[in-house]
Amino acid sequence: MSLGFQQLSDDQWSLIMSLMDLHLPPERGIRRSDLRKVWNSLLFILTRGCRWVDLPRNFDIFVPRSTAHGWLKIWSASGIFDKVMSGLLQIALQKGKLDLSQLACDGSFSPLTGRRPGSQPWTQGQRISTSSPDRRDR
Repeated sequence: MSLGFQQLSDDQWSLIMSLMDLHLPPERGIRRSDLRKVWNSLLFILTRGCRWVDLPRNFDIFVPRSTAHGWLKIWSASGIFDKVMSGLLQIALQKGKLDLSQLACDGSFSPLTGRRPGSQPWTQGQRISTSSPDRRDR
């Protein structure tokens, strides 16, 4: 079940492909994932705000979550993901389909130690001093 998710139309897919400006080498060995299904998967996660594990296992529309996450890492590192998302935002603004007066930010995080094995306190990861500014270590 894809929870009412509408997969990318041909026009939407053409737009994303033009924004990606991607030149892939010829396939060798294992077949490359269907990039349209990869984007369906990424957009499902982004629009639902859900976890990777919540990606439906409908392989007619989506790819496995590990595949989608792998492509996201590749495209994030190469700047392709930002390029596509920025392009889509600009187009939405130009067409009046995005109302910037209706924004919400989620600034929640969990600084608690022990959430994951081997985790360190948030303050250690950020190199923030937990000592009082009045106290001087001697």
